[in-house]
Amino acid sequence: MTRLRHRPALDVRVEIRGELPREDAEYARVRALATAAALGPDAHPLRLRLTRVRNRSVARPALAQADVELAGVGPVRVQLATGTARESVDLVLGTLAGRAVRLREQGDIGFAASYESAYRPQFADRPLAQRRIARHKAVVPARRTPEQAEFELFALDRRFHLFADAATGRDSLVHRCSPGGTVERCAAGTGAMPPLDLAEAARRLWLTGRPFVGWTDPGDHRARVLYRRFDGHYGLIAPVSDGRIGAGTPSAQD
Repeated sequence: MTRLRHRPALDVRVEIRGELPREDAEYARVRALATAAALGPDAHPLRLRLTRVRNRSVARPALAQADVELAGVGPVRVQLATGTARESVDLVLGTLAGRAVRLREQGDIGFAASYESAYRPQFADRPLAQRRIARHKAVVPARRTPEQAEFELFALDRRFHLFADAATGRDSLVHRCSPGGTVERCAAGTGAMPPLDLAEAARRLWLTGRPFVGWTDPGDHRARVLYRRFDGHYGLIAPVSDGRIGAGTPSAQD
């Protein structure tokens, strides 16, 4: 008796935002399927999101984000931007595959943060008077040690990562200080995250030109993060005691 072995269907999701030629969308789908097959059955689902930015101030308008869940490792994400959709697809999927191999074999991503800095998505140049808080995000920070939080910071390709310190329970933040990957830690209620109101936080974000500002809310004494979105607007993250539970904070694009 001959038994036929069927390969399990690949769990791949491709999302297109903005105008993109049909052939480029099909190219993205084919490349995502090939990457998922190469990563193996313990990597799923693979999600690829392509966004075409129409703001003329952005020199690399084709933004690609790819993420996958690796068994034994956790979620892995890469977000890059180039001049064309196909170039972004190739770069983001190739980087994701390379990062998955490195994480599986050595438990870190090496010098990937330094290499990828040249392809970081750009912030659209939006006039100050037109900027607004386009997204409010309430999250339950996951309890992590600082070392675990740093691992997630790089594995998820974020500029900052909000978490609850496993030892103290205090809202804490790890963030990149330079393209080379230097990391700084800070916690709510300390000098690095002083008490501010939202208006002052927005003023500091504008004056410094940084990707985000973290502070302590004077009312509930918990952390807040105001960050720049790639569309030129702002996003606000506030921790809560119940509600959505996840690995931490969303990306600046979300």
